[in-house]
Amino acid sequence: MEILRYWEGRNGSLLYSTKLDGLFRKALQVISAHPLVGRPTTEADVRVKGVGDYLLFYSYSDQAIHVLSVWHSKRSPVERPY
Repeated sequence: MEILRYWEGRNGSLLYSTKLDGLFRKALQVISAHPLVGRPTTEADVRVKGVGDYLLFYSYSDQAIHVLSVWHSKRSPVERPY
């Protein structure tokens, strides 16, 4: 994942990248068990869940969770994909 490589390069360490990876994995486990946990967005089939400083946009079906985008929450809301 590009975000993890960015933080590894910026910090010169895997520590934060490893922590962030764990947060994303835990969030996806929660979403898998409870797909409605995320907030609805302006798109009917898209939901968003906060993960640290990031927003994870996803859709879901009975068979799968589809990660659509991961967005840093400090970026302009006008630019957000959903």
